[in-house]
Amino acid sequence: MATFDEKLDPQALAPIYILVSQESLLLSRAHKALLEASVPEELRGFNCDQLQGKGADASQLLAAAQTLPMMAARRFLLVRGLEGMAAAELSKLVPYLESPNPSTVLVALCEKVDKRIKFFQHAKKLGFLQELGAPRSLGPWIREEARRQGVNLASAAADRLGHVVGADLARLGLAIEQLSLYAGERAIEVDDVDDLVADTRERSVFELTDAIASRNQGRAQEAVAGLFEQRQSSIGVVMMLARHMRQLGLCQAGQQQHLGKGELAKKVGVPPFVLDKLSRQAAHYSVRGVAQSLTLLGEADRALKGVGASGKVLGRTLAERVVVEVLVRDLIGLASR
Repeated sequence: MATFDEKLDPQALAPIYILVSQESLLLSRAHKALLEASVPEELRGFNCDQLQGKGADASQLLAAAQTLPMMAARRFLLVRGLEGMAAAELSKLVPYLESPNPSTVLVALCEKVDKRIKFFQHAKKLGFLQELGAPRSLGPWIREEARRQGVNLASAAADRLGHVVGADLARLGLAIEQLSLYAGERAIEVDDVDDLVADTRERSVFELTDAIASRNQGRAQEAVAGLFEQRQSSIGVVMMLARHMRQLGLCQAGQQQHLGKGELAKKVGVPPFVLDKLSRQAAHYSVRGVAQSLTLLGEADRALKGVGASGKVLGRTLAERVVVEVLVRDLIGLASR
């Protein structure tokens, strides 16, 4: 199985890559590496094509895949959203898996696929389907990403960055780049992460969660506006809220077990001074209220990712913001005074 972190050997390319990941950074880097290995830059105008899978006919894709290259050894065909193609159309592509055009590198980028569909089952069997998963441990990935960017990042700063940003690899990569510009030639330390990344983000998130717990609708919506002004992703905001509500649930469970402050902080996974804030907020919710909050957050996440009943992705910023604002209103309704 190919990896996409380093330069690929053009002679070792497969004719088909169906890449599946919910990490946009991993898909983007795989796309770039495969494109660079497939077609020289000066010939890409003649030998690169791109299709949208959703709503496309199999005949369109097959025609593009069978087109011969011009003055180059290969063509590069990018298909976005192949998982959106109708199952009946995908079934027509199964013979191409068995006998692909050797002069085309077909790369399909998918967020997720239904592995029950024959096309994806067959692609996996033939080794063409690859799942690019997020790392199990963020620390090593962050340190490797810093090395990749030529950034001197202290180990403790890497751990702090992972805690602050979370598992969004694209945001982590951008944060490392921003920290490099901020620190210049010197090593990036924990204080740099706190000054540049943690302070604004954590303050805004806590302002939002605190306003929700205190049932202050006006202040909560102001905090939502602040997060959107910082260009935080709507899904990211929902993930941060879900993480926070899970912490409140762990806090409640630990209190019911009569854990000491040190044990409780370890259980929740936060420093003791943060635990004090969480304990105050947890007191505003019943155990059932926290569970209902997590259900609402899951529904909002599915709506933003387009897995709801409508099947449509809310790709416009305004629509995404409305989803978050309604979610915040409903969360406030679950909090006690």
